[in-house]
Amino acid sequence: MLKIRTKLMNVTAIAACLTVITMIASCEKEKEVNVKLLDTETSGEYHMRKFFYDEQNRIMEMWTYSGKEISYKTILTYTGEDLTKYEDVYSDAVYTRYYVKNGNTISWSTSVILINEEEEKRENASFDRILTLNIAGFPEKLEQEILGTYSTIYFTIVNGNLTKSSFVNNGFGNEHLATSEGNCTYGTYRSAYSGCNTPKWFMFLYFLANASHNAMTKSEVESINAMEFEIKSSTTYEYVYDSDRFPTKCTQYTGEFQSITEFKYKN
Repeated sequence: MLKIRTKLMNVTAIAACLTVITMIASCEKEKEVNVKLLDTETSGEYHMRKFFYDEQNRIMEMWTYSGKEISYKTILTYTGEDLTKYEDVYSDAVYTRYYVKNGNTISWSTSVILINEEEEKRENASFDRILTLNIAGFPEKLEQEILGTYSTIYFTIVNGNLTKSSFVNNGFGNEHLATSEGNCTYGTYRSAYSGCNTPKWFMFLYFLANASHNAMTKSEVESINAMEFEIKSSTTYEYVYDSDRFPTKCTQYTGEFQSITEFKYKN
């Protein structure tokens, strides 16, 4: 009887060890997949965006191409853990935003430098925005004033996925002009943009639902304009994935229109 008990104890111990080893291997695999960084995003024949990262795997620059030529460069500057400066650099202009964080809000305006062969002309554009974050650092509400027009965007983010966004345009003053609501559903595999450590509030503002943790499979948008005319649209997304469950190709269908985006990752 003692021998039987000893054998059973040994079998139990071996099974427990195998379970632990399997869990460790799974965690290591998940950790490896989590840091996969997007290198290029190509849409159609003429549009490509290339990504560059710092040592913390945060986006540092994005180069946007039109054909083989660089159309403009986006440059992000960090102070400690915070994203503090954004620049779009064109051949004839530079658009700059300085992000100011105060508690759970981030505010910024946009300044413009117009460049020609004779001189540089500096202008302050009236693009004022205030972003409110939730406790996880995700965007909740964006209030913006653009050239005298006021609007608000509300974000609903569940498990790292943007499931709903609502847009209210109040026009000049409090005159109600238009509303729009978008709803998104997701699959179980990762999105192409989810592997980097760039602040999530910026990723959702720049890439919208594409910045979600999982790849979006369907989006539906319902809009009502100033004349109370209702517009509805629906888009579905199909993917090809690599062995790490990151997408390498996305085919987007909106009505009769179809577009393809391809993704490549850093080695």
